[in-house]
Amino acid sequence: MASIALWSFAVFLASVFAGLLTGITLTPKYKGTIRAAAWTVGAALGYGLAFASYCANLYNDAVGILGLSVLVCIFSQLLYKDSWSTKLAIALMACLIANVSTFMLCGTTDNLLAPRLGLIEQSPYETANLMFFIGIKLVVYAGLSVLYMRCLRRTLHRTIEAMDGKMTVFIPALVISVIGFYIINLVSNSVGIYPGSFWFFPLYLTICAIFVVEFWMIFYSINQSARTMKTTAELNVATNIQKSMLPCIFPAFPEREEFDVFATMDPAKEVGGDFYDFFMVDDSHLAVVVADVSGKGVPAALFMVIGKTLIKDHTQPGSDLGEVFTKVNKLLCESNSEGLFITAFEGVLDLVTGEFCYVNAGHEIPFICRKGGRFEPYRIKAGFVLAGMEGIRYRCGSMQLEPGDRLFQYTDGITEATDKANALYGMERLQAVLGRYSSLAPAELLVKIKEDIDLFVGDAPQFDDITMLCMEYRGRMGD
Repeated sequence: MASIALWSFAVFLASVFAGLLTGITLTPKYKGTIRAAAWTVGAALGYGLAFASYCANLYNDAVGILGLSVLVCIFSQLLYKDSWSTKLAIALMACLIANVSTFMLCGTTDNLLAPRLGLIEQSPYETANLMFFIGIKLVVYAGLSVLYMRCLRRTLHRTIEAMDGKMTVFIPALVISVIGFYIINLVSNSVGIYPGSFWFFPLYLTICAIFVVEFWMIFYSINQSARTMKTTAELNVATNIQKSMLPCIFPAFPEREEFDVFATMDPAKEVGGDFYDFFMVDDSHLAVVVADVSGKGVPAALFMVIGKTLIKDHTQPGSDLGEVFTKVNKLLCESNSEGLFITAFEGVLDLVTGEFCYVNAGHEIPFICRKGGRFEPYRIKAGFVLAGMEGIRYRCGSMQLEPGDRLFQYTDGITEATDKANALYGMERLQAVLGRYSSLAPAELLVKIKEDIDLFVGDAPQFDDITMLCMEYRGRMGD
């Protein structure tokens, strides 16, 4: 009876260790005295169950492994205020750590040292060996508790925070691992592999290696998923910030009857390098900008913010657009450690006279639709890209727009869109679609173009940002 009591206590210690790891990881719901009292009741119940189980069958670890693991999971749900999935995942992980460390460190140590110390004469369940085994467990669990608090607990907290407490996806693997551990133990007991037998030590090492690898894979999977979710969340924030920086309320200037403007930007990734802008320089001048930053993702998006801000800040009443781009290029070259560049087109429409001044830094040529006509490419000479080389001077051009004329500008994400056969959408198809829908208002026109692009591309992935802007000059200011 004494050996059963000691063996029950030795097995029971693993659940105590699991409860300790669970308690120092989760967020308490009650004050310490209440938790201590509850865990004490749980410990008494657990030991009683283990003792009763081993009295019935000394070699059946169903209660010692599975039953006590369930008990730890139940008390974690009752005493802590994290999400149910977080509490269950942490409790299962703690039980797995406790059981695997028992095999890997405690059992192997006892199997190696106890015979040499003369602690086993006839059976490993002798009092002297069980006392030695309990001592090994206390030392191992104490050391692992310190390592857990210093190395693993903080990482788990970051993982839980990054996953927003939603750990449900990892619970099946942890449940299977705990049950699998019991099944292996059951099989070894059923075939008579006990301490002292030839196969006991090799089996311990094999089981330990398997579960160490499995536990590492589970934890690595959780950690990688948490990082992915955190990155996704951060990219979502970046996407929202980028969208908020682009004018997105239409009609943009409902009180102005002289013009209409509409624009869209569809990034290839969560955040893109394309941007558009339109703003009133003063009461009688409207500025429109379409630009494309080299590269993709976050670096391009950050450079986009800088370029957009500089262009808008330097576009002042009466300023020459060539001088605006010359100054912006100088500033971008000074802060371009990543070697990015921007192709950009900016135009300013005089709402009184209809004069449209523009500057082009390596960007696509615009399309112009005269009143009652069709969109045609407006051949202009493009200057060098922004941030590509210091000392570049840009020249401003101009054209005359009449009421009813429209301008369409875009980025190369349209013409370079590809289908499954890697065929390009191209300028000819764009011009054909523009011609087909020349009579539509700016907002309707852009929708039709995007539909045609989607029809052409099909299921092929989008490799580049797609940005479009259409402006219609409706009437002279003051008429």
